[in-house]
Amino acid sequence: MPSPSKDTTVYAAPVMRKLTEIVSELPPSLRKVADFILRHPLKAATLTIEEMAHETLTSPAAVNRLAKALNLGGYSGMKAELVATLQQMVSPVDKLRNELAHRPGGAFGLHEQLQSASSNLATAASNNHADTFEAFVTGLTKARKIYILGFGNSVYFAGLAASTLMPFCADATAISMEGGNENAAYRLAAITDQDVLLAISLPRYSLDTLQLARFANERGASVLAITDSPASPLTGIAEHTLFAPCDHPVLTSSNIAVLALIEGLVAGVMARNKEAVKLATELTESVMSYLHIPARKSERRKSNARFLPVGCENIHPIERVHFSLYTPAHETLPAVLPHSRD
Repeated sequence: MPSPSKDTTVYAAPVMRKLTEIVSELPPSLRKVADFILRHPLKAATLTIEEMAHETLTSPAAVNRLAKALNLGGYSGMKAELVATLQQMVSPVDKLRNELAHRPGGAFGLHEQLQSASSNLATAASNNHADTFEAFVTGLTKARKIYILGFGNSVYFAGLAASTLMPFCADATAISMEGGNENAAYRLAAITDQDVLLAISLPRYSLDTLQLARFANERGASVLAITDSPASPLTGIAEHTLFAPCDHPVLTSSNIAVLALIEGLVAGVMARNKEAVKLATELTESVMSYLHIPARKSERRKSNARFLPVGCENIHPIERVHFSLYTPAHETLPAVLPHSRD
């Protein structure tokens, strides 16, 4: 196994690592502040203690207590640590959000969407370590069976992941596609320590996803998670986690980073599979008859003529279709073909 490279993600900073370690044990008011910092590290570094309290619906006292829980003395010490860690970071999504707020009518177009998407992809690249990605690919490749779980909009990501992983894994199935949470639980009941559960959840997190992930964990299965940040409750359950930032200046959340991670995982699994080229070729050939493949003009003429009796090549195209569809091969061509009225 290669030696781990230096972790340069924002969540590798000492203050962020400490927050990630203690967030699940904090009282509710302090956890609100910690969740906000983990989700919005750049913005958190620019706020006063009163502004932080307002953003988190807590109090300046709660913000100060969190700083003391981090052994940073008080809020000034915590803010200095955040600024020192994040002074090189700039969030295009935050910039765009502020820009839109000052536009007449808040116009939002293609350029703004692509700018937002690029920001989330860049953040995903910086917040995920290569070793974590490799651990995902290894787990998916070696699993006896891969169960993929997601509720709400994440159910579509689960279906996409299952359908694209299927040709290159022993077995991959999306357990939350039909029947809701009850049927998902039934499908997960047979999970073992040789299996993997890939859980996908973005804010606001589904309680069913969390409960089923805990169940899989208790059964000894390896739980892999795709979620938005270390503030997600899935990080405390999963063995490995990939972060898909979902910030968007207009929409509740963005799905771009999740899709990119799923594509990356499928490509990683495919690259590990020695039979991948053969499997991809067989898959393509198996669906070829269902696809429209344009032919050259000369080939189309030959193909059409092949199915017509001698002397019928000049029949009007509409009549030719009528003939080819409805005239049995053993019958002779009528003297006059009526125009189709269907």
